Amino acid sequence: MATPQPAIFNEMGQHQWYVHLRRVDGADLGHIKGVITQTRAAAAEHGINLVIGFGPTLLADLTDDIPDDFQPFDTISSDDGSGREAKGTQEELLFWLNSPAKDQVWKTKFDARTALLGHMEVARETSTFIYGDSLDMTGFIDGTGNPEPDREPEVAIVPEGSPGAGGSFILAQRWVHDLDGWNEMSVEEQEKVFGRTKPDSERLDPQEDYSHLSHVELREGTTADDTKPKRNEIVRRSTPYARDDATAGNNSTEGLYFMAFCKEQAPFRERLADMYGLGDSSVRDRLTDFSNPASGSFYFAPSLETLDAALS
Repeated sequence: MATPQPAIFNEMGQHQWYVHLRRVDGADLGHIKGVITQTRAAAAEHGINLVIGFGPTLLADLTDDIPDDFQPFDTISSDDGSGREAKGTQEELLFWLNSPAKDQVWKTKFDARTALLGHMEVARETSTFIYGDSLDMTGFIDGTGNPEPDREPEVAIVPEGSPGAGGSFILAQRWVHDLDGWNEMSVEEQEKVFGRTKPDSERLDPQEDYSHLSHVELREGTTADDTKPKRNEIVRRSTPYARDDATAGNNSTEGLYFMAFCKEQAPFRERLADMYGLGDSSVRDRLTDFSNPASGSFYFAPSLETLDAALS
């Protein structure tokens, strides 16, 4: 039976780091495999949770165990004239590291990116943290819609007998918040945008047609109809980030690094299309008036057995 990468489900450490890389001309695949192997060993030595995800091109060069319907992330643009979009920035390799020890997380990722010089270049990296009791910077609780912990493998892991068994599809996006605009609204207005109460994340009834929950909670029949069973669930592992620019007055960037896992990729694409008014819901998710992704990539985290074989 295929074994999922355990860090998908492990309790997250306070400090997170996401590193996205792409190959450069003349890259040696054998060298890249060796660095990934060294990084796995370093993470294990220091008790760091490490998830390794591959984009479609690199995965195809490493293994024949390719999951069904593995597509690159293409930019999704609303057609309502708002200019809102989920930007696609597909890369080839993702390291997601987290631990209570920020120094060890930093050193492990730094050693990996240094060892990959001349073979892969860093496209983006973001450090994040756990804020309060799993709060987003908007003040709302993140991850309320996750399945119960004992059901997470059922939701996130490709089942036995399917290509890519034991692996998981990943959606990774860095969302940028307009907190000034958000905080100008009353709590009541904010709650209508999310579709949940702010203090305790209770579901609102009825839901506004523009609410975030009505776009991302998939149900049999009408989306977000809580009289129907859920379908195509995902497991969220999102954390906030903040970047301050000391050279630009009070300018800063805050947002959410959205990280989620699923046994199929299509449910991610369906949610994103609905959020931008391109799916069954012709009404754009109003949350996109206050937050939009600056990056977006799909990856696949193979089982430990496939990962071991691919790197051998």
